Amino acid sequence: MLIDTTLLVNNPELIKALLDGSMKRHGSVIRWAAGTENGGQIVRHLAETPGLTSKLMGIPFSPILGGTDVIGHGLTYQKLMGIEKTLSSVMRLTQIAAGASVLNLGVSIAGFAYMGYKLHQIQNTLGHIQQSMEEGFNRVEAGLNRIENSVITGFNRVEAGLNRVDNRLDTISGQLAYLYLLVEDSRQKQQSLAKAISHLHQAMLIKEIAALKAELDDRSRFPDESPREAIKTASRVKLFLSNQAMQATPELDAEIMLNVDVSIQGWAVATATEANLLLEIGKPQEAKELLAIEVPKFKQVAERWGDKLIREENYYLSTAYRFTNSRFKKHITPERIERITEISTSDRTLSPDKIRSKKNHVDVEFEMSYSSSKFDETWTHRQIAVAEYLDALSELSARLESLESFAQLCESRGVKSSREILPGADTESGLYIL
Repeated sequence: MLIDTTLLVNNPELIKALLDGSMKRHGSVIRWAAGTENGGQIVRHLAETPGLTSKLMGIPFSPILGGTDVIGHGLTYQKLMGIEKTLSSVMRLTQIAAGASVLNLGVSIAGFAYMGYKLHQIQNTLGHIQQSMEEGFNRVEAGLNRIENSVITGFNRVEAGLNRVDNRLDTISGQLAYLYLLVEDSRQKQQSLAKAISHLHQAMLIKEIAALKAELDDRSRFPDESPREAIKTASRVKLFLSNQAMQATPELDAEIMLNVDVSIQGWAVATATEANLLLEIGKPQEAKELLAIEVPKFKQVAERWGDKLIREENYYLSTAYRFTNSRFKKHITPERIERITEISTSDRTLSPDKIRSKKNHVDVEFEMSYSSSKFDETWTHRQIAVAEYLDALSELSARLESLESFAQLCESRGVKSSREILPGADTESGLYIL
């Protein structure tokens, strides 16, 4: 290997720096923290072994939420530091949503198996969309009522309704607007068409995800075969799912968020797969060019959702720092809030004084007499869901960004394949630093 790989647990100096905050994990790299002399500079890269990936895949629940020691001694350091904590806490991996719960999206070629597993989970999620559609069909009917009322109240509103339907149909093919005109006189046909559009969209997502999963399975079975077909499939899926994610308008709506979440996760997996395969065959420049296009787009989508879901009618609560209030203490950790601020354009550049001011205003607002009725339990639960959703977006964005750094590392070291600098299948299971 051109780069030494050692278990992170065997580097107490690095662990100490992560504990005291002088270093931070960002995606799949460790950087000097902002405010230090070398703030922002990369210290080390991180990589997982195939054995660790397999253990994580076999856990029936998120390893970061339970107390199991399935990860083994490779991710604990009580003996080294005399502190009863797990390395997942040191690495600030606790409470990351399931869509971004491991590091191998960033750098590990061994992560192909996990990527396939993740895609299978996405497919299962898609299976619930139809059930959600059925349970929420009253909302569809209400929407159709509004369209019907628009016809009565005036031509302008009818035209606006037609435009909304036309835009929705354009998402599917761009040429199906005539269908609305054919069924506008029949409420039953309108309902049927709405279902058909939803089914078609779901089928298209499943088809693309299934195609990528098949290629990942094939790569796992035949790792020495040419990856050209897998690269081609990953590129096609990436283009389709990124388009789906970028077209969606951010809304605090469960069905929209679910569909976008599926598209975004698939987009991240497809992009990481294509980049990793290019690095595996010794094409770091091509991988860097790919990521230079995809990472900014991914960040833009993450920021759009961040700004939309963080925004509140109440000015003082329209900040990610509202999650620092005591009502969220049992549900949202400080590290999750920190990750969310990274995709909040209004929060991430605030000075320490401004942050303190924001937090004070939040606390005062929640102490107001109307707080208990206006910000009730339902509102609180919705905020917890928003925090988890945005956390996953922020973390996935960081993982893809760190993959750019890994591509740069491969190029600077002149390796013929990224396999040369990653821990192999025969190495001890654990999390490694490069």
